[in-house]
Amino acid sequence: MTKKSPTTKESRPKTRKQPFRPLSKLVVLFAFCALLSSAYQLYELRKEVNQSIAQLNQEKENLFQQQKLLEEEILQLNTPSYIEQLAREQLGLVRKGEIRIAPKME
Repeated sequence: MTKKSPTTKESRPKTRKQPFRPLSKLVVLFAFCALLSSAYQLYELRKEVNQSIAQLNQEKENLFQQQKLLEEEILQLNTPSYIEQLAREQLGLVRKGEIRIAPKME
């Protein structure tokens, strides 16, 4: 009786070759493309939001400046000298003893 050496075909464990799976590679490629597309869309959306934020901050700053000017105008309008000036110019009012001289209308 001869002993078979372990190097013979029969003694080796049989290994199965993995069949070429193009479908699984295609699925992985599709998932990668979808992930890449989503990341790009998020990037574009973030860029758009940042631009909107910058524009709104600029508008806010302009409104604060306008508010400051209006508050200064309110303070000026409430002074007696300015009220008198407006009464003379817009309403044609005069003080006691003054005579109003109006330009000749043609």
